[in-house]
Amino acid sequence: MALVTTIGGASSDSYGTLADYQAYAASMGWTLSGVDATDEQNLRRATQVLDRGFSFIGYRQYQTQALAWPRIVSDLVKDWPVDADTIPQDIIDAQFEVAYLIQGGLDAFATITATVSRTRVKAGPVESETEYTGGKATPRLVAVEGLLGPYLKAGRGQIALVRA
Repeated sequence: MALVTTIGGASSDSYGTLADYQAYAASMGWTLSGVDATDEQNLRRATQVLDRGFSFIGYRQYQTQALAWPRIVSDLVKDWPVDADTIPQDIIDAQFEVAYLIQGGLDAFATITATVSRTRVKAGPVESETEYTGGKATPRLVAVEGLLGPYLKAGRGQIALVRA
């Protein structure tokens, strides 16, 4: 099923096209799966990672748009206004970076559970201690965070605070 990359479209499922992804990968020296359908699935999933995992500045441009971009942004990004009818190249490049990481095995939506590594119980006065390892750790996508940084309200998994 072909990607839908209509800017602001109600059924859009990708920011970048397959051809642009393949060109980006070639410029980075990456080897893609070689199967267009697989690469398209990775692009769709990467779009979901961006839209669900990051809080972008501004507001959606259209009420019916399926994706987080395009956006109405009043702030300057890298000293320039963001055009409300386009998707910044950094957003598209971030999608391509995530798609390639997904091809390499990244599951950004994986449930990570903690395991008990040590339990201590004391009888008097009563005391209990449990130490966990793992859990609550999500992979850092440093290359992606670098591209998205100027477009984020706050870091991944954080809430932007506003002084009243």
